[in-house]
Amino acid sequence: MPRNEAWRWQATAALVLAGLILYVPANVLPVMTMTITGQVQPLTIWGGVMELYDTGLWPMAVIVFAASMIVPFGKLATLVILLWTHGSERYQRQRSALLRLIHRVGSWSMVDIFLLSTLLAVGQLGALASVRAKPGAFYFATVMILTLVAAEIYKPRLIWQRSLSRSA
Repeated sequence: MPRNEAWRWQATAALVLAGLILYVPANVLPVMTMTITGQVQPLTIWGGVMELYDTGLWPMAVIVFAASMIVPFGKLATLVILLWTHGSERYQRQRSALLRLIHRVGSWSMVDIFLLSTLLAVGQLGALASVRAKPGAFYFATVMILTLVAAEIYKPRLIWQRSLSRSA
């Protein structure tokens, strides 16, 4: 494995491992606390999805569930598969397609952080209502950034490089 290729694999693996570790607190810790007429309600990502669903906003709940739970887990799982199968000549086209998909979907999982920042900005209604960010939001944003950077470091040529060097 050439030096640059080894560095890219190791850096991607380190970022993915960090993302997997931080994925747990991102989903367990509250991402925000809503205070409405004096009632304080901490919400995890799942709690936010359920809150949206219970208030009749099920399309928004589906979007938040997909963007906040399915996409991050799918990105991490796909990166693990790419790292695990690195150097193999099997399924190279499919793995290249997966990497392209990660790049396309990439920043859409940040929609939650955008939604939270919008809620923080407009959700300050004094004694009636307020929204505060909590540690889960930091962990979630960190996981998203780690997966974006990991996908950027792991280049598509790494999937094909070994078979190209063998045929030369």
